[in-house]
Amino acid sequence: MLSKYTDNGVQIMDTSILEGLGLSKGEIKVYLTLLELGITKVGKVIEKSGMASSGVHNCVHSLKDKGLVSFVKKGKVCFYRAVSPKLLVSFVDDKKKQLLTILPELEMKQKFSEERQEAEVFVGKKGIIVMLNLLIEDAKRGDEYVFFPVRADNQDEEIQRFFLNYDLKRAEKKLKLRGLSPPELKHLFKNRRMHHMKYPKFPLPSNISICKDKICFFSWGEKPVGYMIRSRQIVDMYKQYFEDVWRIC
Repeated sequence: MLSKYTDNGVQIMDTSILEGLGLSKGEIKVYLTLLELGITKVGKVIEKSGMASSGVHNCVHSLKDKGLVSFVKKGKVCFYRAVSPKLLVSFVDDKKKQLLTILPELEMKQKFSEERQEAEVFVGKKGIIVMLNLLIEDAKRGDEYVFFPVRADNQDEEIQRFFLNYDLKRAEKKLKLRGLSPPELKHLFKNRRMHHMKYPKFPLPSNISICKDKICFFSWGEKPVGYMIRSRQIVDMYKQYFEDVWRIC
């Protein structure tokens, strides 16, 4: 409804809906005044609306450009009239059509934003632990986690303790784990039931984990460092390599 009431119970028009169509307060006032006056000269609109002459002229011309005011010329004088309120529906439809013409471009901008690549560097054992936790932070039940396993000193208690806890976190999230490992590391996964492993007898990359649109590369070594990249293109490339090897094993 376009009506509302003042504190004194006087009914007035709520013009917020017209503002929602992209009309200024001045344009709305001029349009409503023209509806009341019918076909008339600008002077009458200025007098009834109480607006400044320049403001009325500007609004009349902008409404005319929007197709909401028509005019006829009698001699040298222009007489203006507001178009039927029913034509406001056509005005809305025109706005919709204009939006549809630029919709593909808007969607392209959104897609570009979503595909934007990001990379972060994590230093030290604790940094890599933070990185791997971030890798699964937004993962949901049923998401897949694929990896080429870590080559780390089996005697490093901090690393081994982390991976035991990491197994619990991935199990809680109900992630699907698949890994490709060299045969000599088979003993590391012997009792880790949630892992679905294959052991190709040819060289493989190592220390790579992939989940959703993120991939992590890391090295423990003397100076542990990890790189987490958010890139659908890079993830797809490594995931395709993983799938190709998985199929032939």
